[in-house]
This record gives sequence, C-alpha cells and structure tokens, in this order.
Amino acid sequence: MPASANLEFLDAPGKVASMMRSHDWSGSPLGPPAQWPQSLRSVVSLLLWSKFPMFVAWGPQLGFVYNDPYAEILGAKHPSSLGRPFEEIWSEIWSEVGPLAHRALQGEASYVENMPLLMSRKGYDEQTWFTFSYSPVTGDDGRIAGMYCVCTETTHGVLLEAAREAQTQRLASLAEQRQLALDAAQLGWWQYDTATGAVTHDERYGQIYGLDASSPRHVDEIRHLVYEEDAPRLRAAAEAAIRSSEPEPYAIEYRIRRPDGATRWLEARGIPSFEGSGASRVLTSYAGTVADITERRMAEEVLREDEARFRLMANASPAALWLTDPNGHCTFLSSQWYELTGQTEAQALGLGWTTATHPDDQEHARNAFLEANQKRQQFQTEYRLRTADGSYRWAVDLGRPWYSETGEYAGMVGVVFDIDARRRAEEAVEEASRRKDQFLATLAHELRNPLTPISNALQVWPHVEGKAEEAGRLRGMMERQVRQMARLIDDLLDVSRITRGRIDLRRERLDLSLAVQEAVEALKPFIDSNAHRLVVDLPVEPVYVEADIGRLVQVFGNLLHNAAKYTAPGGEIHIVARQERDAAIVTIRDSGLGIPTDMLTEVFEMFAQVDQSLGRAHGGLGIGLTLVKSLVELHGGSIKARSEGLGFGSEFEVRLPAISDATSHAEVAQPLAGALPLPSHRVLVVDDLTSSADTLAMMLESLGQHLHIAYDGAAALEAYDAFGPEIAFIDIAMPGMDGYEVARRLRTGASRRPLLVALTGFGQEEDRNRALEAGFDHHLVKPATIQALREILAAVPLRIMG
Repeated sequence: MPASANLEFLDAPGKVASMMRSHDWSGSPLGPPAQWPQSLRSVVSLLLWSKFPMFVAWGPQLGFVYNDPYAEILGAKHPSSLGRPFEEIWSEIWSEVGPLAHRALQGEASYVENMPLLMSRKGYDEQTWFTFSYSPVTGDDGRIAGMYCVCTETTHGVLLEAAREAQTQRLASLAEQRQLALDAAQLGWWQYDTATGAVTHDERYGQIYGLDASSPRHVDEIRHLVYEEDAPRLRAAAEAAIRSSEPEPYAIEYRIRRPDGATRWLEARGIPSFEGSGASRVLTSYAGTVADITERRMAEEVLREDEARFRLMANASPAALWLTDPNGHCTFLSSQWYELTGQTEAQALGLGWTTATHPDDQEHARNAFLEANQKRQQFQTEYRLRTADGSYRWAVDLGRPWYSETGEYAGMVGVVFDIDARRRAEEAVEEASRRKDQFLATLAHELRNPLTPISNALQVWPHVEGKAEEAGRLRGMMERQVRQMARLIDDLLDVSRITRGRIDLRRERLDLSLAVQEAVEALKPFIDSNAHRLVVDLPVEPVYVEADIGRLVQVFGNLLHNAAKYTAPGGEIHIVARQERDAAIVTIRDSGLGIPTDMLTEVFEMFAQVDQSLGRAHGGLGIGLTLVKSLVELHGGSIKARSEGLGFGSEFEVRLPAISDATSHAEVAQPLAGALPLPSHRVLVVDDLTSSADTLAMMLESLGQHLHIAYDGAAALEAYDAFGPEIAFIDIAMPGMDGYEVARRLRTGASRRPLLVALTGFGQEEDRNRALEAGFDHHLVKPATIQALREILAAVPLRIMG
C-alpha cells in the first residue's frame, strides 16, 4: 500500500489537518502517522472532521493531536504543541487535569463543568473556565492506549453569568426602591403658597427630598437643600415663568443635598397661578412635580466619560480616526487630522475635510468616500493631503460601515495613515528602475558608437591600405574608438569596484601639478580635435598631496573629457591648481553646455543625465561623475559643481587634503625622463581566438620582438620546449586547458622561468590576484595597448638583472 494511502485519514479540511500532513514527526513520541495504529487513526480522523474543540493524547507520553477548533484554545501554544506530550503543553494546569487524564487511562471517564483553570496560552496568565470530558480510548489490541477530550471554553459564559448576577442584584435593589415610589406615585407632587411660604407635598416628594413625612414645610427649608451653585438657575426659571401674560410652565434640573448627606439630581416642573388679571394680577402659588433623575444623569455622565475615553484613545492613535453620520457627513476627526492638515473642526467636519486634499485628488477622494457610504461597503483610497506648512503628503484612507446595536446603519468609521515615506520609497524604486533602463539603452548606444566607425574603417581598409596618409588617418581613428570603448568599460569596472568597496588606492606623496599635467597630456589630442582653447594655470611652488597618481589623473582626465565633450567646437577650458591653507584645489571651468541649477547635486548620481536629448547627442553613460566623486571622496576630498544654467558653462572644483613639505620625506613621484630602447626577446603568444592572437603578435613584432603563436594550451607547452620563450602572453579563458593551468605547468615543470603575462577581459582585483597566485607576473586587461606592451617589455631586463 502506498504511503499516501496510509495517510488518507488525514485528508480532512482545515489548517491543522494540512499541517499534520507536512509536519516533521521525527521528534514526536507518536512517530510518523503512516505507522499509527488503526484505532489512533480513527480517533484522529473523527476529531479532524469535528467542529467541536477536541484532542487525543496517545501512548505512554500522551502525544497530543488536536483539531482546528482546539487550536484556537491553544493560542500561542499552537502549532508547536502538535505531537508533543500532553503534560509539557499544559504544565501550568497539569495539577488540575493530570489526575483526570490518569483516571481516563485507568478506564474511568470524567465530565467536568466550568472548571476554573489558570492558563498561560497568550504570553500571560489568564483565568479561564472549561466544560469537558475525558474518555479512555482502546488500541488495536483492545487495551487502553490513550484518551480523548471534547471540551468547550465557558469563560465568556461564566463571566457573563457573574456579571448578570451582579446586575440582577443591583436591579433588585433599585426595583425595591422604585417599588416604594410606585406605591405612592411615579412623581412627587408639590404646591408652594407664595403668601405663607408653605410647601405642601405628597409622600413621594418627601422621599425624594429625604424628608420624614408629607406634612407641609416652609419653602426656606426646601431651598436650603438645593445646591448653592444651582439655586440661581432654579430661581431664574421660576421667575421667567411669571413674566408672560399667560402662565408659562417651566422645567429645570438641579441638585439637592438631602438631610442624610446624599446628593440627588432632580427634575422639577412647575407652573405659576395667579389671582386677577392685567395690572391687578397677583401671584398666589406654584404647583408641579418633581422626579429623581439621578440614575439618568449618572448614565449620561458614564456616556460622556465613554466618549472622552474614545476621544483620548483616538487622539493617542498614530493614525487620524474619523466618524460620519448616515448621510456621509463627518462628525468626528481625531487630533492627528488637525495637527497634520492645520484645519479647524469648523473647516473639516461635514465634507470640509475634502478641501485639505490636493486639488487634483479632491474629486477622486470625495467620490470614493460617497460611493462607499451610499453602497455601505468598505473602501480604501490614496490621496495627497495639504499639511499645516502648505506641503503635500501622501495618505491612505480606509473606511467601513458601522451599525447601531439595533442594526441600523449609523455611518462610516475609518482611519487615515500617513504613507508619504512609503510612496517616496516606491517612487525612488521606480526612478532607479527608469535610470537602469535608461543606462542600458545608453550603454548599447555608447558601445555601438565606436564600433560603427571601426566597422566602416575595416571595410574601407583594402582600398586605402597602400595610401599612407589615408591609412594613417583610419588607423588613428580606430585607435581613438578603441580607447573610447576601453574607457567606457574601465569606468564601469571602477564604479563596480567602488560600490563593492574593492578598490585600493596606491598612495604616495606627489606634487598635485604632476597629476594635472598627465591628465592634460592624455586629453590634449581630444581637446585639440574639438578646436578648444585650453588654459592651464599651475602654481609655482609644489602643492603636495598623499594620493594615488593614477586615480587623480583619472579624476582630472574625466572632468577634462566632459568639458571638451559638452562644449561646442572652439570653446574655452580652464584648469587651475592652487593651495588654500590645508586644501589642494583643482578647478576645471568650461564655456559649454552648462547644468540646470536644480541638477547641480544630481549630476553626481549614478546614470544621471543633464538632458536626455543632449545626453544622447554628446554620448555618455551617466557614470563618469559618479566615479569622479567616489574617487575624490576615497582620497578624503570633496567635489562641487557650479553653473549659472544651461548655456552658461560649468565649473567643477576638486578639494583634496594638502600636506606640508615637512610632513613626509618620501620620494616624490616624478614623470619618466623618456622611454628606454626596447631589447628584443623571444615572445610566445597563446590565445584560442585566432584574430586576437595574430593581432597581438603583429603589435609585438612592431616593437622588435621575435614571435611564436600557439592557439591552445597544449600547443603552448610544446612551443615552450621548442621555442624557449623569455616572455609568454597567455589568454586565461581558453577551452580545455585554460591559462591558469598553462601557467602552473610552466612554473612547476620547466627549468627556465620566463615572464608570464595573463591576458583577460576580466579586470577586477580578485581576477588580478588569482592570476598572480597561478604564477603569472603581470595581469593585462584586454584590449592591450602598445604602451602597456612597451612597459612590460621594458621591465624584462630589470627583472633578469634583479
């Protein structure tokens, strides 16, 4: 029988059944369900299908299995209770339920109603009550193997019954008092004779005022019982009733302090009586009723306190709470709304809250709410809110209908959350995605730009090969385009290294002017090709910095390249170096495109372009200034952009920490006096890509070297023995035997030790380290330049002499 068939008893609906099918039973005393006895399976299947809270405890350790309704009783103990011993799960009540469980295992069933149990199932102790039965369950061999329980939590009912009993006692006491009142009258009756001051009343009146009998009393004795604060209102109400031509009834609520010291709220109703009419009319008496309204006033006070608590709770909430009436008019807004929007109650209530939304969002926000109110359904909408300072923030408004205790629609209730930070984050993600797409499109464009003239030149080459001037012009153009592609790729790799913290600076003490001169020398051809006028202003005295000269040349070269590229032909470029106290400053200013003032900080962000149409026209990935800023900051410096706007040129100021002449006595970097003549060596070129191997060999031959080419690793090893190279340029990524393996074999098995140069398209620091670990002396990133080859060849005799 397949294992799935053995688990058919678990094919019940519900979350617990689903969990049991995927539960890891290896740590449970019950073992895997596929090995459970039929009797246990039957009980488990029964309880999983049951809608009543049930569990079964099985085996010597009483392994615990339960259903969905019982999972709610477990609270935070679920789902970790599945399969664990009964006693571990309910250790805090084991002293109460443990003996009952053992009795069930002895064959004695139990039934308990409303057992009080102090449980800890939600992270804290709580008093609960349960009605349950424990019953023994026999195993397949007929012996008692466990027990099962059907239970109901009666906590709510027990508490409700206790509250009901207390309420009944209170009502009984009130009923007794009311019954005494009903025996006389629902209201106390009284009459006041204005001539004698005597107040005649019935027994109920006397009871309300706490007087012993119904015999007449003087009005002063009654007035003495009225609260001093309420007496003027009572007197004013009585006087107002006699001002009109016809007797006017009055009603007023006031407090008395009875002779026994008890305070009661009373509602008195009265009407004056007159003798005569007109000017001869004389007030003779007042007559009326009095009722004790203390309970009503107390209920109103409780209601006011409840409302105050609600307002306190609402105002303490991080969100703005609101309520409306059935017509959709807002009747309450918590303080958060007023603090956020600056509105007053008069401005916000009703539908005034919509005026705080953004003009473009008002109709949407209003219609979303009114439609939900009309349909009496939940709603959720987002809109911008005008804040107290006049700015706008994104908010989400969530509401739902609410109903009175009688089931009548009472309006809508909801909350407004400030989600501005979330929306800004979403917009930032969308902007990052947009910039990424823009970058990829620009990258494709930038890579095609140099490839197109190279491709065209190669097609034209057969026609101009014999024409020295035209061939030289094409060769120079192709060299420039190759350098441009290399520049793009190097910038990408440098940005990648910086963002991952994988770039190292080779710092040395150097004169800042040296880095500026080398950058100018490298960019001079490009600047001249655009007919720009370049002005270089360097200080007479050295300005020393502790820096990586290669990276500084890269920084200044990048800025000069941008200045030349984004300036129309015939423009001006100024580069000035100077020292101000402890700062070494280089300023590069051009008369070119310029930068909008709102983008002066954004230009340093990844993939930023001043203008898409202009960016496409001039080229660029939008990473150059990011790289420049990162390199400057790695040196402990800063960079700032200035511009009066588009068409007014740009200025970039680089500030680096300057060091005094006495700070270090290390040798200051100086330019090479000139290139040494290159000796001729036997050079082996190894590359599976025939075109790459052949063109590299041609470059080396042009430098006076003796060449041998191998197109795979095995051929390289054979050529090494036959040719005896002093230098080997070896491609890394070759099929079969790669360059690392070739280098290792040459280092371990050869008697000679030639200079090994790794050729690769991978230029990360880890790639360089891996090549050196494999036995290479140099790591050369494709495409190799004549200058790079010259420097390696020039190092060979120095190496041999060392």
